[in-house]
Amino acid sequence: HQAGFLRPGDALTVDTGFDLVRAWHDVSESPTLVQEIVLPRGTGPRHIVRHASGSLFLVTEYSCEVYVLAQDAGGTWHIVSSTPVAPGIPDGDAAAGITTSVRGEFVYVGVRGSNAIATLRVGDGGRTLAPVALADSGVDWPRCHLTAGDDVLVAGQRSNDIVALNIDDRTGVVGGVRARTQAPSPTSLLPIA
Repeated sequence: HQAGFLRPGDALTVDTGFDLVRAWHDVSESPTLVQEIVLPRGTGPRHIVRHASGSLFLVTEYSCEVYVLAQDAGGTWHIVSSTPVAPGIPDGDAAAGITTSVRGEFVYVGVRGSNAIATLRVGDGGRTLAPVALADSGVDWPRCHLTAGDDVLVAGQRSNDIVALNIDDRTGVVGGVRARTQAPSPTSLLPIA
């Protein structure tokens, strides 16, 4: 479902259907599979975001969890922890995107169905996450989101809009809609570098 570069020549791919994350080397010349990280069957890994600590946070679409992956001294990736996105997520909900706060203290996960944004606190130097809150996303079917300064921007695929949600400086939890703009079925947001 996703491919991302770790450093020049190295990449990870996320396979939702096979519950796998694959690590690749030398992708620009002759891609070589160096590792498969197997997740429990039916979790449905979807998106990965890299934390400043070097850990990777992997959200799962079907089980609505976040797994923390870290490398050992030899460069092999391991699952070091996992946690539900939030307590009490209804059956049938699906996790979508994942992003970190600007300072890396919090992680935000979109939840389709409940149409919410979950906030999780980063702990143990990026090796653990703990659910903090589940708040209204302000859109229907939050497909993608990203942090931009003091806001979380959320793409509402079914509501045909993008909203800016304030972030509480003290708790890290997203608040009400600060701004809204129309967009036809937005499914991805990218920062302008």
